[in-house]
Amino acid sequence: KPTRTVRALLVFLLLPRDHTHRRDMIAGLLWSDLPNKQARNALSTTLWRLRQVLEPDGVPKGAYLLANGSDEIAFNCASDHWLDIAEFEQQTGRALAIPVPLLEQPDLQALERALDLYTGDLLPASYDDWALVEREQLRRLYLNSLAHLMRCREHRGEYGQALTAARRILDLDPLREEIHRAMMRLHAAQGQRARAVRQYDRCRLVLDQELGVSPMPETQALLAQIRRSPDRQPANDNPPAETPFAHALAELQRARQEFAQAQERLQRAIGLAERLASLPQSSLPARNLSEHGKIDRS
Repeated sequence: KPTRTVRALLVFLLLPRDHTHRRDMIAGLLWSDLPNKQARNALSTTLWRLRQVLEPDGVPKGAYLLANGSDEIAFNCASDHWLDIAEFEQQTGRALAIPVPLLEQPDLQALERALDLYTGDLLPASYDDWALVEREQLRRLYLNSLAHLMRCREHRGEYGQALTAARRILDLDPLREEIHRAMMRLHAAQGQRARAVRQYDRCRLVLDQELGVSPMPETQALLAQIRRSPDRQPANDNPPAETPFAHALAELQRARQEFAQAQERLQRAIGLAERLASLPQSSLPARNLSEHGKIDRS
């Protein structure tokens, strides 16, 4: 079974999928806590172990890894392989480019298959800057695609499936207040007023515990609208009209939610830039490979 460092090296070579990498750069990023010589030795050992996995006896050397005596390492993108991340990015990107009213059932099914490829964070045990950046990008794409799916299902009146997508979003990002509102509307549309009210209570609790703030005015207005609706009578699927003042408050809260995340990403980017700046210019990526393919990481 591949070790954590072997898996990390493979992912690093695959992302991005069309570049070669200098050994010094890889060693400096993946073994930043070691002196240069020890980091290079660790890279050589890990590369040898990765080759044993990808190119065992009977598989030609260079079939998957291009590192034959040069100071550059790359994944052979011309090889016969399938990459789940490439499929995920391609299919979700295609679906996101289609407006909600124009998505048809085959499009939704393709989007759901793509979302099933995302089984968790990329390299969750790694805290290297490059891994954190890739992990965050994939997570955002996953959440945005789920939100698109939720809106499409709601537009089609498929409230149960829309609720399933909404729950998956909140499992990863419970502070998404617009998703809490969507779930309130969806429960109300099914005539489940009590569940809609409980969803508001969950939203209020998580915002208070994590941010020390109350729900947005439009969320409170939606709650009032739902409470006025009789049992078993669907509420209006559209959120109440947003006044300029309410909109300003909503934007302020969104900014507060995103500020801490932005600060963290900035610190990671600064650390990565400083680390790259300390490397010799000759260790930076040099050239591109041929058109990329895909790999099965099972």
